[in-house]
Amino acid sequence: MTPSQAKKLEVEKTLRLSASPDRVWRAITEADEIGTWFPDSISWEAREGGEGWFGWEKYGRYSVRVEAFEPPRFLAWRWAREPGKSLDDTDTTLVEWTLTPRDDGGTTLHLRESGFKSEAYRDDNDGGWDAELGELLELLGEPATAMR
Repeated sequence: MTPSQAKKLEVEKTLRLSASPDRVWRAITEADEIGTWFPDSISWEAREGGEGWFGWEKYGRYSVRVEAFEPPRFLAWRWAREPGKSLDDTDTTLVEWTLTPRDDGGTTLHLRESGFKSEAYRDDNDGGWDAELGELLELLGEPATAMR
């Protein structure tokens, strides 16, 4: 795979939010907050090395492990590609969240997911992130135009 092909097999999203970095951090790390916009159910330890799962009634439970936890600036988790499998028993992708404070008190959120084995998997998650991040915008009271 060439470097340009590898780059193509990533999802990248940027949100320009009026919410503070601390508020956005809570929305992406606290189980009761994540559960309102991302999975239907969640069990995880929000700390580096913490493990758990994200669950969707329609799709199943996906194993997850927190790879980096640097409040309130950077979060990375690795998750299973297939439901009901451990991280060692299936392909995984890495989801990285970078929160950058702005002078106006808001936050620029950059999401990057990498490690896809095929364009089809990448495309599935790209569309999924559009929907899920739309729900995050709703939770934070942000307009849909905040997503670029």
